[in-house]
Amino acid sequence: MNKLIDPRHENLRSILRVVGPSVAAVGLVFMVIGIGSFFLSFGSFGPTRFFWCAFVGMPLLFVGVTISKFAFLGAVTRYTASEVAPVGKDVTNYMVDGTKDAIRDVATAIGEGFSAAGSGVADRAVRCGKCGSENEVTANFCQQCGAPMSATKRCEKCGDLNDADARFCDHCGAPAV
Repeated sequence: MNKLIDPRHENLRSILRVVGPSVAAVGLVFMVIGIGSFFLSFGSFGPTRFFWCAFVGMPLLFVGVTISKFAFLGAVTRYTASEVAPVGKDVTNYMVDGTKDAIRDVATAIGEGFSAAGSGVADRAVRCGKCGSENEVTANFCQQCGAPMSATKRCEKCGDLNDADARFCDHCGAPAV
């Protein structure tokens, strides 16, 4: 981790870690003096003597806090990451553990769908080339006349089964080869 940090940045960060809190502390002292002077003048009916300190302290406090933010940003970020990362890992493992069976089922269903689509097998009926009766796609012989179902040919464009002597596909109209 130290290889990623430029040595000049480390020196600057060390300076900012001293300057930032110091400027913020001076600004806080000025703010306390200014606000204290304001509230102490309530009973005296006189003007506030050091109220101007609050107006000097506000910008100093802001600048000091901003410098401190840059000085300690890396340390705060590393601390936050070391606290958050294990919780994120535990949540992910818990979610994966609870959903892995469902994901496996969905993946299996998708795989079966792709394999069925790739083979061209569908839940459609096929006409017998001899008698014209409808048969299941997986039938080897016609259930009506017993003629072999290999007398059909598959369309090269859409994959539909047609009569062996068909010149055009019944489904998409493509010329039969």
